[in-house]
Amino acid sequence: MRKLLIFNLEFPVYINVLDIAGYRFRRVTDYANAFSGLQHTIEVFGSEFPIKPTTGTHQQTATVEIPDREDSAILPWAKESRFTKFQDILLFLTLFTGRNVFALRPGEEKYPLRPDSRCHFWGGQFRLSRQRDVKWRHKTTGEFKTDEEMKSLPVFDYDYLDMGLEKTICLVLQTLQSKNWRKEYGSGYFIFTFRQAVREYDIEPAFLLCWTIWEHLFTLHNRHWLDDASIEQTSGDKKIAFILHRYLLVEINNVARAEIKRITKARNRLIHFGPIPDNVDLEEMQMFIRLTEQLMAIVLGLEPSNALNSFDHLQNFLKGKKSR
Repeated sequence: MRKLLIFNLEFPVYINVLDIAGYRFRRVTDYANAFSGLQHTIEVFGSEFPIKPTTGTHQQTATVEIPDREDSAILPWAKESRFTKFQDILLFLTLFTGRNVFALRPGEEKYPLRPDSRCHFWGGQFRLSRQRDVKWRHKTTGEFKTDEEMKSLPVFDYDYLDMGLEKTICLVLQTLQSKNWRKEYGSGYFIFTFRQAVREYDIEPAFLLCWTIWEHLFTLHNRHWLDDASIEQTSGDKKIAFILHRYLLVEINNVARAEIKRITKARNRLIHFGPIPDNVDLEEMQMFIRLTEQLMAIVLGLEPSNALNSFDHLQNFLKGKKSR
């Protein structure tokens, strides 16, 4: 069994080891110092470590034990790369933690690092869709309690552990490997597009990449009866209406159709002419990005969070109500 260095992996609080599909991630000895050296944008007190806003840099926060025998990658990485399931895991660690998590062999850390060390700007609502797996651990004895058992106990004697990150990624990997999922979603290439979308800091490229995901999903669901030319000729507003109805159970009336056509025209103008059109609000573009995060949670077999009220914004949008 070999070990690799892991950078930028933020562990759930009070959890020292993540065991994901046979790969064991362990915190480094000085994790607290490494964690404080990552980028943090807000000040937090009362968690495992105090957090202060800082620009931050790449930090080695963990090591990972690689099993002697590895399965092939599930996602469609470059054929010549011979990637394994480990690359899939790193991708989902990136999506579910909002940081670019990557691995290096010992000694490689001395060379310039190419990934961005900043937290992701988008993807927060998607990250909130991960499952919870809560335990309470006594600070002195290490004894575990459930939520139900904690109702009559003083919580300050216990640390709150949520193993949901480990549980969620294992579930997603199983979902992607299932025959039913592969039959419906193919190789899952659009997950790569989503990874790029959440990394964008400007709203225009994030919006356009999310739109690409919706069109990709339309193709996957309709190519059994439409040829390539027909799919390419189908207008964008019809594709968006299809996805809204299929995934979010939205009924499209005349007002809603007009609003969908409006944002479709704005998207087309953005592609061909550059500046954000006057007939679309930044809030509407942001809504579309957040809806994509919920859409991706559904596709991966998770319950989508609505913590940022995307569904409410969508209902107002479809009724022709401005968000401001």
